[in-house]
Amino acid sequence: MYTRDILSKDWAIFLAECCQLAYDQFLQNGIFSVPYGFELIKEFKGKSFHSIEWFGFILESEDAIVVSFRGTQTDPNWISDAEIFQEPFPYCSSSPLVHTGFLSIYESLRNEVLDGLVQLDRDKILFITGHSLGGGIAALHALDCALNSEFSSIYMYSYAAPRVGDESFANIYDLHVPASIRFVNLADVVPLIPPTKVTGPISKKTWHYKHTSTASHFLLRKGSIVKNHSIETYIEAMKTKL
Repeated sequence: MYTRDILSKDWAIFLAECCQLAYDQFLQNGIFSVPYGFELIKEFKGKSFHSIEWFGFILESEDAIVVSFRGTQTDPNWISDAEIFQEPFPYCSSSPLVHTGFLSIYESLRNEVLDGLVQLDRDKILFITGHSLGGGIAALHALDCALNSEFSSIYMYSYAAPRVGDESFANIYDLHVPASIRFVNLADVVPLIPPTKVTGPISKKTWHYKHTSTASHFLLRKGSIVKNHSIETYIEAMKTKL
C-alpha cells in the first residue's frame, strides 16, 4: 500500500480514518480499534486550557509509523482554538511565530509522543496526520520531527487544518517537510482561520498567518458548516474525489 509519492489515495483514505479513530479514542476514553497490520505503540494525552484529554496515538506496521491527532471536541479545545495570538516556536533555531493555543497543546504532549517514537525504527516512514485542530498540531509535530529527530522520511497529511503560523513558519515548514499535503474542502470554513491578519483587541498588536504548502482542494457540500468540516466528509472525499 505504501508509495513514495506525496499524494497516495490509499494513504489519504487510511490516514483520514486514523484521524477518525483518534476521535473514537477520545469519545470512548482511550478505546479504539487498531487497524489491521498495525500495532498500537502508545496512546497520549495533552492539556488544553487546564483540561487533560486524549489527543491521539502512535501505530506501527512492518514498514510505517503513524502519529494521529484529533481535532476540537471540548470547550477547553475551543478556548485553545481562540488563542490566536502568536509566540515563538521553541523547537526551531530561528523561532518562527505560531498559534499560541496550538503550541500550548503541542508542548503538553510533545515529550510523551517523542518518547514513544524514540524506541522505533527511524528507517521506517513516519506518517503524521490530524484533522482540524489536530491538523495544526500535526504540522507543529512534523516540523519538530524534521528538525529534531532521526527520521529521514516524514510525510504529513492533514484534513481541514487551520493556519498555524506566520510566513517564516510556513517557509521553514515547506523547506523541511516537503512531503506534506493539506486536504481542504472548499465548503469548509475552518481552513480559512485564523485570518491572514489578526489584530489584538487590547494590545492592538498585529500578527500575520500564512498556510503551509501543498494544498489539495475539493468541493463536497453536506448541508451545514459542521458537516462540511467533519472527518466523515473528508473520508468520503478521499474515496470519491481523489
